[in-house]
Amino acid sequence: MPLEDIGAIAFFLLVWVSLEPWLEYTKRKNSIPRNMEAIRRAWMREVLTRDTNFIGDAAILGHTINSASFFASANLLVIMAVVGSLSIDPASFSKTGLIATFAGDTPAWLLQTKILLVFGTLLRGLSDFVWAVRQLNYCLAAIGSSPSKNEDRDLDAWTDALTSVVNPALRTFSKGVRSYYFTFAAILWFLGPWVFCVGTLLSASLMVWRHTSSRTAHGLSRIHDLIEAQKSKS
Repeated sequence: MPLEDIGAIAFFLLVWVSLEPWLEYTKRKNSIPRNMEAIRRAWMREVLTRDTNFIGDAAILGHTINSASFFASANLLVIMAVVGSLSIDPASFSKTGLIATFAGDTPAWLLQTKILLVFGTLLRGLSDFVWAVRQLNYCLAAIGSSPSKNEDRDLDAWTDALTSVVNPALRTFSKGVRSYYFTFAAILWFLGPWVFCVGTLLSASLMVWRHTSSRTAHGLSRIHDLIEAQKSKS
């Protein structure tokens, strides 16, 4: 494999391996994952203290399950198409279109390696979506088993316990969605290693911006602050 391609895939893997934990555990004030953990904890506390039953909360989780199932189904269809492309004559990839312009002389085995990288990113997303669906079903059972407002219970302990189930499930769903960004970057490898590197950098930058500097990130930070202010009053 040419050194440029080796360096490009090494850069891609480094960004992927390092960016995921950074997005999840960064302490930046406007970080969406950081603020969502606190918001979900407040949600679980409301589940245990509100006067109504759990129908509304079950509907919210049910909608998330449907979303994860949809993404998993779509991912599976794309994976089947990508696997099918491995049986096509690799020489046909480099005869027409953009690939012919940027990578017309690419060996067949290298084109297949690039297809396998796209396959790997999609498979990672499928794995996350399937696991998220399983976890969300556990969340429904956990919420359904929690004691009612009139029962004797340790409110803080139950809130922590429910949060410890809900947060990993929704983090897994988010990881599955983020895998699409890396799939888009992997597709750009067909256009050459330098385009691949630029695409990886742009995908990572877009994720960082959306998770820390977008309007949604700022709005969730304000909600987090309001929750903390309400806790201090009570």
